[in-house]
This record gives sequence, structure tokens and C-alpha cells, in this order.
Amino acid sequence: MSAELTQSIFDVTGVNAQFVAILLGAFLASAGGFLVTWLLDHLERRRQERSIALVCLDLLTSLSVMTDLAQKSRGRGDPYGPFTMRLVRGCLRDLDVYERNRERIADISDPNVRAEIYQCMTRLTLSLDGILSETDVIAKLDETLAELRGAPEEPKAVDLAKQRAERASRRDASFDFIVETIKNLGEPLAARLRVIAKAEAQSLHDVLSRQPVLPQSAPAPTDAPN
Repeated sequence: MSAELTQSIFDVTGVNAQFVAILLGAFLASAGGFLVTWLLDHLERRRQERSIALVCLDLLTSLSVMTDLAQKSRGRGDPYGPFTMRLVRGCLRDLDVYERNRERIADISDPNVRAEIYQCMTRLTLSLDGILSETDVIAKLDETLAELRGAPEEPKAVDLAKQRAERASRRDASFDFIVETIKNLGEPLAARLRVIAKAEAQSLHDVLSRQPVLPQSAPAPTDAPN
């Protein structure tokens, strides 16, 4: 009788041990699967964060280079000649990259960096639109003033000349605002994006300092041989 009782006790103990082992194995498997899923998700989020940081960093660098070239070009000949305006339109086309990747900026975990990106790009977009719109209006005013050149003292001509001066002042203010935004907002933002993207530590000023100096005047076009 005692032998049978002892045997039954060992049977119960063995079953309990197997049950605990099954539960422990299931728990470890679930915990391991959860850990692997969390780790993969974390790595993917970091990859996406670094990717959009690199996009924004390249965009800021490109805008800085073109703005610097436009500022130098503005000091030669017509301040808003064809070359300067091509650079301004190029900046606006580059901002299309920001619009196409706007939703991906949410992958950046730091809300302050996201806010700085939104602020910087909005300021640049509005200023560039302002330059282009004011340039179109000034061109139309110049055409009208050219038609009234024979009577410069007429009230209409005086009023148009005043409007042109105001428009030109607004255009200059918009351009200066772009330069100020790149310097005061773009530079610190680029430094923070480099940390996120794990990119080479350099400032926008260092990038611009390596740009070649523009020639004082463009070479005159040569006629093609007949």
C-alpha cells in the first residue's frame, strides 16, 4: 500500500514538473518573440528616422548652396537677373522634396526638431513665393512705365514708380529673410539633424566655404560657324 502511495506521489510530482516546464517554455517563447518584434520595430524606426534626417539635411545643404550663389549673383549686374531668378526657382523646386516627404518627418522622435523643420521650410517657401510674385508684378510695372516714359510727370507714372519702389523693397526683404533663415535657423537645425543621421560633423558654413568663387563676368557667347 505504501509503495503504491509513494508511486502515485511521484507521478503527480512528475506531471506538475512537466506542466511547469511547458508553461515556462511557453512564457520564454512568448517573451522572446515579443523582444525580437520590439527590437526589429525599434531598429526600423531608427532607420526611418535616420533616412528622413538625411533627406532634410541634404535639402538644407542644397538650399544653402543655391541661396549663397544667388546672394553673390545679386551683387553683380542686375540684382534679380536671369541667373539669380533661376537659382530662386531652383530653391522652390527643391522644396518640393520637402512636400513629398512631409509625412515622413513624423518618424523623427524629437518634437523640437520636427517643429524647427516645419518652421524653416515654411519660412523659406513663403519668402521664395514672395520673390517670384513681386518680380512678376515689377516686370508688369516696368512695361507700363516704359509706355509712359514720354510723360514721367503724370500722376499715374509717379504712382506706378512709387508702387515699383515698394515692390522692390518687399522683394529685397524677402530675399534677406531667406538668408537670415538659413543662417539663424538652418545652421542649428542642420547640426541637430547630423546627430540623428549620424552624418559627418560639419556646418553649412564649411560647405559654403568650399564652393568655387563665381567669375566676375560671364564669358561672351561666340557665334557658331556657318
